[in-house]
Amino acid sequence: MRRTLFFILLIGCFAGSAQAVQKEPSPRIPPRKDVHLRYRLTGTAGWLNRDDKIIGTSQVKGLTMDRPVVVGGTFAVEFMPMDRNLGLRRWNNTSVGVALTVLDLGQQQYLGQVIAPHAYVNVPLVRKPHFEFGLRPGLGVAFVTKTYANTVPDEYRWNAYTKNGQQIANVSIGSIANAWITAGVYVDVPIKKGWSFAVSAAWQHVSNGSVMTPNAGYNMFNGEMGLVYSPETNPGGHYYVEPMTIVPHELYEGVKKKWDVEIGLAGGCRSVYYRDREWFGVGSFTVAAHWQPVSIFRLGGGVDVFYDGAYRSVCDKLATPNTTAPITYFGKTYLAESKVSNCFRVGISLQPEMVLGNLTFGYHLGIYLYDPVKNLEPYKEAEKGLDRGIFYKYDPMKASTYQDGWFYQKLQLKYLCTKHLYVQLGLKLHIMKAEFIDAGLGIRI
Repeated sequence: MRRTLFFILLIGCFAGSAQAVQKEPSPRIPPRKDVHLRYRLTGTAGWLNRDDKIIGTSQVKGLTMDRPVVVGGTFAVEFMPMDRNLGLRRWNNTSVGVALTVLDLGQQQYLGQVIAPHAYVNVPLVRKPHFEFGLRPGLGVAFVTKTYANTVPDEYRWNAYTKNGQQIANVSIGSIANAWITAGVYVDVPIKKGWSFAVSAAWQHVSNGSVMTPNAGYNMFNGEMGLVYSPETNPGGHYYVEPMTIVPHELYEGVKKKWDVEIGLAGGCRSVYYRDREWFGVGSFTVAAHWQPVSIFRLGGGVDVFYDGAYRSVCDKLATPNTTAPITYFGKTYLAESKVSNCFRVGISLQPEMVLGNLTFGYHLGIYLYDPVKNLEPYKEAEKGLDRGIFYKYDPMKASTYQDGWFYQKLQLKYLCTKHLYVQLGLKLHIMKAEFIDAGLGIRI
């Protein structure tokens, strides 16, 4: 009898302690690891922006449309922000998507299709019970089925892309694999528990960053419409997990160091003209300081040193039997001799950057302080002699054809692997014309 009473009391003690634990969970319990997913399926329709290098003349068979119609679709899986993803939750519960987009560019003979696996983020700007509006930037890889190589006749491949003054090849894309860059806005409207109606509009760009020419690239303006399904919903029927209320002090959490210094080194390669069939080394070295007032944004300034080996090449018009420099058919720059000094440019840049956890995305704006080729382009003007200062007049609408100008930009993506080491990927631009893509490592102090 005593043993029976003892066991009853022991079981009661365990039950009481279990109830106490359920009512007041231990603070040592780790954050939840379950993943909340949702699925997005949309159809796409839009147009490819007019480009003479794509479209050709109206008399060329298969290239008669002023703006080719683009159609296709996207399937995506989105990962919702959980308690442990503070970087996402500070961005008003930003979600991350992994998607596959397939598009038909409207002209089978020269343009073909694009297949683009990519990642993106949904950044809510307005969230109401009946709709959500936000931004959707993304980055990935675009595989194209039609390039210069498989659209030009063999007898013209390394000689020209026109015949009797008419275009006979795709001279906008030179490589099968390219970068996919997208930026747009979206609206999601809940229509039933777990389901939402989705619409969006986006600019989408396909380019290889001049790694392989020709590389005019594709610019598309597309709209999407479809459905979103979330198998896990909260009691209110909305497909988001319980939102984290954003208050000013939460933006400052985690910003233990307001200032830091970065030193980055990156390299890559580029081609100048499709007829050259040569590649030149490129790269950048940057020293910058950044001030981070809040957890999602920082502002910096730095010194950039760029190297572009293409500026050792000499135009074939200036080539001589004694020339030792690589010869190019490209006539943009009046390079009469090969000098290593022509390959370097130095500038200063303003570096605003958005921070999403360990991921940083920046759009840097710079001015050249040292630019030895500024008086060597455009070719016809440089032939007569030029003497430019740091700032000079040039037509930005012609920058893609005739000259770079004094103003440069760089799209910069960084991922902090450890407390001090990061990997980086950059795209250097002049207005909207890519000069090169580079990748490398950096140290954050």
